[in-house]
Amino acid sequence: GSKGIIIDDILLTHGHTIPSENFSQINTIVMGHIHPVFFEKESLINGERVWISIISDKQKIFHSKSGELKLIILPSFNRYFYATQKKFYKKSISPIIEKIEVMQAKILRLDGTIIGNEELLSAVI
Repeated sequence: GSKGIIIDDILLTHGHTIPSENFSQINTIVMGHIHPVFFEKESLINGERVWISIISDKQKIFHSKSGELKLIILPSFNRYFYATQKKFYKKSISPIIEKIEVMQAKILRLDGTIIGNEELLSAVI
């Protein structure tokens, strides 16, 4: 459904709504919605789609739970349907991203190469 599906301890969701407290047993959220793109004008990879992995405080999303929550944000899979220039990029707002407290992050190219950590998040979301 629109709220997501649980496989083991992973919630697969679009990312446009806050997950229900009924899903609080999960440890990982895999979401889309944001379609992250790396924008840094002087970089050779400016305009590339990226994966984002974030470790956050679970209680920020699920008030009844403590511990860590991992978020994996998927890039757009359609190579023709994303902005390659910042002036055309429309930032998607996700209530999940707005609520979390980033403890740690990794930003990866599509081939899996790590290009940065939480310090680069503002260049992608």
